[in-house]
Amino acid sequence: MTQARFTTHVIQHVAFEDAGVLGDVLRERGHALQVLRAGIDDLSVVATHPADLLVVLGGPIGVYENEAYPWLDAEVDVIRARLEAGRPVIGVCLGAQLIARASGARVYPGTREIGWAPVQPTAAGRESALAELESAGWNVLHWHGDTFDLPAGAQLLASTAAVPHQAYAIGRHALALQFHPEVRPAELEGWLIGHTVELGKAGIDPRAIRARTVEIGAGVAAAGRRMFARWLEEAGL
Repeated sequence: MTQARFTTHVIQHVAFEDAGVLGDVLRERGHALQVLRAGIDDLSVVATHPADLLVVLGGPIGVYENEAYPWLDAEVDVIRARLEAGRPVIGVCLGAQLIARASGARVYPGTREIGWAPVQPTAAGRESALAELESAGWNVLHWHGDTFDLPAGAQLLASTAAVPHQAYAIGRHALALQFHPEVRPAELEGWLIGHTVELGKAGIDPRAIRARTVEIGAGVAAAGRRMFARWLEEAGL
């Protein structure tokens, strides 16, 4: 067996929202992944034994629900320590919101976006790894109800009309994505099952998301793979 060149900690909040194609790219690039379950596993290892990369995935809770979910404070603390050390981190959806909170920015309820739709890149976004999404018409999977203020010093990379802060970078070491380019289309059914209550409350028919996944899911996933690979290459990972 080939020895891993890098190590990656992955903080996962719900089982069906995993690293997906990002995990595939990381393994192909020689990363050994250690998955840590938020609220269950001890996250102090992220600070005491820092990996080459930290990936913070999505989930259905809000960063501001720390009284109901007190472990969120510890998660923010380990992310803050990593950011202050300038160590590489990627955040997706809730992960992007946690990076924002750890950076001192406000996180709060926003406009709910669920389903496949394009983002609008900024000029900086077109010069970044996000440029790989252009091949898929800038389409991505949205699944969020919260938003955040842009952290001080962060560079905005993409927006939508309803949610201006869709992606941002902090220096060269942090990439935060409100949307989900990591999703494998073949596994989206798990999302439809896991989020059935949310879909019902929002009046969204899962058949519409399923049909659109068949149309564009594979192309979006391929673009997401290239985006993550480019960012990792530029980060030396």
